Amino acid sequence: MTTLPLTLLGAIRDIPAEPLPPATSPHSGRPLRRFALKMRVPADRCDELNSELQAAAGLSGKPLQGPDATWRLSGDWSSHSRGERPEIYTYNVDIQEEEELQASALEIAGLTLIPAQYSEEIHDGTIAVSLVTEVSDDEGERLEDLLTSEELGEEYFDVVRHGVSDTPLRMRFGRCVWQRGEGDTRRHNLTLVADEGQSPESSVFGLVNQPQLHRTTEKSVATANALDLLLEELHSQGVLTEDALTRIKAAATPKKITPSESREFYRTDQLADFWN
Repeated sequence: MTTLPLTLLGAIRDIPAEPLPPATSPHSGRPLRRFALKMRVPADRCDELNSELQAAAGLSGKPLQGPDATWRLSGDWSSHSRGERPEIYTYNVDIQEEEELQASALEIAGLTLIPAQYSEEIHDGTIAVSLVTEVSDDEGERLEDLLTSEELGEEYFDVVRHGVSDTPLRMRFGRCVWQRGEGDTRRHNLTLVADEGQSPESSVFGLVNQPQLHRTTEKSVATANALDLLLEELHSQGVLTEDALTRIKAAATPKKITPSESREFYRTDQLADFWN
């Protein structure tokens, strides 16, 4: 038995703690410390403690703070009272070290991306990375090549998340939103998903807004092409001929769009709105 300093009930307290076998991080493969805590708490402070433990149990809540790490509950906790006066409750709580996931750089297909913002989560066992990065010149062209070389989301790449893990992870691009910057700079909000080998139906990311989004995108591009052709004909001839009408109708027929045409639908003027 040892003690673990934690901020609980408004103060730093040395909590009796029994070391447990470490857990392996699914993100980095690193061992994560685990402890079994035992606390005695007056009855009138139990509601406050319960709220703090409940927050630390969820990924979106506030973790427990220690001097060198933050901690999440790794399971349910229990409490009991033996009828003492004043009434005292004994709490048994298992906690696990929270890993700081902040990549300093991502390497993908020979391209190095420096995140201005970064997050990494697991959904149903699938690692998903989100990052905001700025690129320009050759790097910008290389990134666009990756995003348009294949149907977005169907090609997998070896991705190294420096600062998280140096072991390459097979990932594909998910939603990739972009915003124009100064000159030829583009600011990108990129999502990468490690779901290779999963069927689209089994992936939480696979069929979102499909097939409606594909059909809407195809129709929109077809309509834009038809308008461009109409304007060209009106400009060059001054009047629509039967042949021009036929060609405009043909241009307006939905068809599979090119990757470059698809990328225009991921442009935004407010990139920050898409950061979780």
